[in-house]
Amino acid sequence: MASSPRKRPPPATSLMGAGDRSQNIQVFVRCRPLNKAEKEARSYSVVDCPNSREVTVKEKQTSSITKTFQFDKVFGIQSKQLDVYRAVVEPLIGQVMQGYNCTVFAYGQTGTGKTFTMEGGDGRDDPNMTWENDPTSGIIPRALAQLFDELRVQSEAEFSV
Repeated sequence: MASSPRKRPPPATSLMGAGDRSQNIQVFVRCRPLNKAEKEARSYSVVDCPNSREVTVKEKQTSSITKTFQFDKVFGIQSKQLDVYRAVVEPLIGQVMQGYNCTVFAYGQTGTGKTFTMEGGDGRDDPNMTWENDPTSGIIPRALAQLFDELRVQSEAEFSV
């Protein structure tokens, strides 16, 4: 998942900032827990999130051979949809309201949780469920709701949708 607020072309310097919000591109990673089928197959996870900025990948379950990768922020398997939204998207809404172009996209292998993170869980199919009362609501419905809330309170602002 990456986010990119931008109004002007990026500077010629490095685009990867270690958590520096003044940079144009930030890279976030969300690791998911094993799903039901993986647990039933007695699969094991080779991914560990030792802190909020690193992901460690083992070669095998019992292997001591690992590779560690650093990111602007890492969301471990216990992370909630709201945690991801507040850290990744919520700060961008103010920038959008100031006229900046912001992009958030999810990238990854099939089955890694992109749709869940962006759209939400099972509640999105229930017409009585809203993003406010669905803890699995994704960042898209949350962002749209926040944008419209911001527009509602700005009485002197002119806008079209």
